[in-house]
Amino acid sequence: MALRHLPPTATPLTPAQWRAGLRPGDGALQRFSAEISTYLGGPPCFTASSGRTALSLALRALHAVAPERDEVILPAYTCPSLGKVILDLDLRPRLVDLSSQTLRYEPEVLTATLNDATLAVIVVHPFGVPQPVAAIRQLVQATGAFIIEDAAQALGARQNGLPVGVQGDVGLFSLGPGKPLATGGGGILCVNNPELVEAVQWAWGASAENNANLTAMLRLTFFSTAFRPFPWWLARRLGAQQVGNSEKAMGYAMSDLSPAQAAVGVALLPHLDAINAARRAKAAQLQRLLVDMDGVWVPDADESAESIYLRLPLLVAEQARRERLFAALSQAGIGVGKMWHRPMAAVFPELDDGTYPGAVFVADHLLTLPTHHFVTEDDIGRIGRLIQQTQ
Repeated sequence: MALRHLPPTATPLTPAQWRAGLRPGDGALQRFSAEISTYLGGPPCFTASSGRTALSLALRALHAVAPERDEVILPAYTCPSLGKVILDLDLRPRLVDLSSQTLRYEPEVLTATLNDATLAVIVVHPFGVPQPVAAIRQLVQATGAFIIEDAAQALGARQNGLPVGVQGDVGLFSLGPGKPLATGGGGILCVNNPELVEAVQWAWGASAENNANLTAMLRLTFFSTAFRPFPWWLARRLGAQQVGNSEKAMGYAMSDLSPAQAAVGVALLPHLDAINAARRAKAAQLQRLLVDMDGVWVPDADESAESIYLRLPLLVAEQARRERLFAALSQAGIGVGKMWHRPMAAVFPELDDGTYPGAVFVADHLLTLPTHHFVTEDDIGRIGRLIQQTQ
């Protein structure tokens, strides 16, 4: 059987969606902000050049409201870019360990870390799997701190019937390559706490305009091409899967989304739920194959969560078996990944002020399986057989 070299995530654009980006017209940014706001239920939404830029805007606004606070709590295993953004603003990151069974904060550790200096707690919805924000809110609000929902990978996921990103004080989304709504780059910041709107407007007003429409479309063309099966296989051979773990990938510009990207976003948004539903269905097929397999498991999702599974996270009890599985799936052309290879304390040694067994375990034992539209029924069956056979 011919190998199918599957990229980690991919959403092809139709000709009409390409044309929208080539001819964005006036008011594209305003239209996109308004339509995202409607999709999320009405909170004011601000566009940015990346999800990292959106986080920086959020933290600038929160610190302006509460300048006496300077600590930001985040998971001990997450995207390293979060730590860089916090440090860039001269704020103090505080790491909290997470459970390897659920990828959620350990409640006792979170409670012990909260204090009068806590500015915000970042709640990450990893791989499009919603985390229980309401339970965390009860702990956080008593201290006067804010909640930032990092829904970079989760646009369209829901919890308790509500979209993720609207239950914290602010929520951010990424429009980067491989995200649920991929415009080749970009970010969104939604403001759910009315008392923060003015502060966010102030922070957002300091960002630069972005008229690099041609650059944006060339970037989108590159990623749309590179994320097809054979080009992604070639890119992997050249080490593309390592990019997210490189310090060079943590950069960001304090600028807005380009009109071209906004126009593509407007054209893609009506199809987002269908794209996510297809991913969810493939994740469910994979999970059914894994139910009775010893030594591998999918982290438990909250019972009120409607995940989109941008990727399906899989934990392997034995690290050596994880490495064998990664090699076998890669050899078979499956777009398997390890996500972030190190816990935050290893990326930023200056933040290492405790022990993080959950984060270390996840970094050493996590695999991610593809759920995008290139994955076929045959691919799903082969993934299951390879996991079963690789001991």
